[in-house]
Parts: sequence; structure tokens; C-alpha cells
Amino acid sequence: MQVHHIHQETPDVWTLSLLCHDYYPYRAGQYALVSVRNSAETLRAYTLSSTPGVSEYITLTVRRIDEGTGSQWLTREVKRGDYLWLSDAMGEFTCDDKAEDKFLLLAAGCGVTPIMAMRRWLAKYRPQADVQVIYNVRSPEDVIFAEEWRNYPVTLVAEHNATHGFVAGRLTRELLQSVPDLASRTVMTCGPAPYMEKVEQDVAPWASPASLRKNSSPRWLRPPPAG
Repeated sequence: MQVHHIHQETPDVWTLSLLCHDYYPYRAGQYALVSVRNSAETLRAYTLSSTPGVSEYITLTVRRIDEGTGSQWLTREVKRGDYLWLSDAMGEFTCDDKAEDKFLLLAAGCGVTPIMAMRRWLAKYRPQADVQVIYNVRSPEDVIFAEEWRNYPVTLVAEHNATHGFVAGRLTRELLQSVPDLASRTVMTCGPAPYMEKVEQDVAPWASPASLRKNSSPRWLRPPPAG
């Protein structure tokens, strides 16, 4: 795939928009392996932050990690016109196989990438769906897809320097309890492992285990690493 353009989302996150010259099937929420410097030995997993049937480009949204081989290369060295190799799309963290029309999407940090991909998909293909989103960030300047979130209802939670439009602090059980019809929603969450573990604990009193879906992609749980 060829890099069409690169957009800086936050001080440490960039979205790379890729032109795909062949058909590339994928589902909202899936990820792909990226070959770093076209090396078969150096692969990193990144969520496809675009949405099939909605997004003009295939996109990767990448947080620059200080010691991250892949993220440093993608955000510092890769430029418009370069070619990237992506594997076939992988993963079961998707919403298109759910018949329900009530969702609660929970994200922290870069965990928002599959959440946004699914939010677009639901808006396009399930416009009748009742979708609640709670997105946790370190500070207001760390909101990824800030402009696009204006198109969708979202509760933004900032741990530091919360301003107008943000809930101060972190995700709490009380905030989850404020979501209407929580017990009847499919809950999908993506973020660092401690965040997802807390979500699982806090949602348990109201939601059945079958209604909670956590992102178990290689990003946090198994190699290859995302950095």
C-alpha cells in the first residue's frame, strides 16, 4: 500500500492514510501486521483505524513510543509516496457479527482506534443502533480523532487538566452506572490491559460475561509487539 498522506492527531499520535491498489477485505475493528522497513523478521501489529465502506483510505493510527521500533519508523521516517506491506486483516474484535442494537463502547488512549472504526460502521450500517461511547484520555490534547468525535455522541474523560466538555478523572463505576440500559448493552472495550481489567470488574454486576467483548489483539497480550 502507498502512503497518501499523514495527519498528526495529537502531540504523539499520527494517522497514516494508505492507498490500496488492490481489493483489501477487512472488518471494522480488525488489525494487520506491518512490515517495518520491509523486513520479514520485523513485524508490528496495528489496528486498521479506517472503516470498510466508509473510509476513503486504509488508515493506521500510531502512537510514537520512545523505544518502539515500528512506531518510530512509521511516525518519523515514513513519508508520502512510500510503500508499506500489510498482512491480511486479522482479529475477532468486531461488531458486525452482533445482532443487538444497543452498544457501549469504552476506550482508553490509542485503544480508541478500533472503537472509532466500529462507531463509523454502526452509524453507516446500523443507523438505528443506540451507541454510547466513553473515551478516556490523559488530557484534552490527547483526544484522537478530535474533529470526528463531533459527529457522534461521546463522553470524554480526562485524567488531567479537564476543560469544558470533559469529565474530570478516570472511568468509574458511577459513570458506567449512568449509562442508560447498561444491562442490555453489548459492551466492547479496548485499551491497556489494566484498563480493560477494571472495565470487566466494574461492568460485571450489570452485564453478563457474554455481553462483554475485550480487544485481545497482539497489541497487549501476545507478540509481535505494537511498538
